[in-house]
Amino acid sequence: MEIQKPKLFKIEEIADFRKEIIENSEKFEIREKQFKDVEEENIKAEKYEFRNCSFESCKIIQSNFENAYFSDVIFQNCDFSNSNFTKAGFNRVEFINCKLTGCEWIEADIFNTYVKESNFAYVNFSEANFRDVKMENTNLQSSSMNEVTWKNIAFSECDLNKSELVRTKLKGIDFSTCEFNGITVNISDLNGAIVNEFQALELSKLLGLKIK
Repeated sequence: MEIQKPKLFKIEEIADFRKEIIENSEKFEIREKQFKDVEEENIKAEKYEFRNCSFESCKIIQSNFENAYFSDVIFQNCDFSNSNFTKAGFNRVEFINCKLTGCEWIEADIFNTYVKESNFAYVNFSEANFRDVKMENTNLQSSSMNEVTWKNIAFSECDLNKSELVRTKLKGIDFSTCEFNGITVNISDLNGAIVNEFQALELSKLLGLKIK
């Protein structure tokens, strides 16, 4: 799968993320900034646009990014736990070794996004739209992916145990390298999903089969 990578250039390092949010409260746009070692909580950044930005070793928890838009953005070694990304947009974005446990990504648009070695446990992706997305070695345990639509998505060595995929079509999606136990899914939506033999045995329980 080919994913468009973030394009970063002319980045200015900014130490005070909260101040940057306040100073841009009229135009709702932050461009060409690098945020490093930021520690904040309860940031209000609804409807902000982040373009050509980098977040490194930042801890910005319990914050509100509803309806925000991220384009050409890299998150590395960051913690955004329990933050709200409802209806947010992502395009050419990377999450590397990040923690986003308990976040809300309801109705988010997630395009050209790469997630690696990150913790997305308990994230709510319900009604999100995925396109050209790769998740690699990432914890998605107990996440909600109900009524999700996706085109060109790849999961590699991810933990999807106890996740919910209700009314989400899984045709053509390869889960064979992932942990996939205890999921909640409609039987009809499993049609065409790619699984390994051990996963097939586990999924047979949803059909009420008893295998000797």
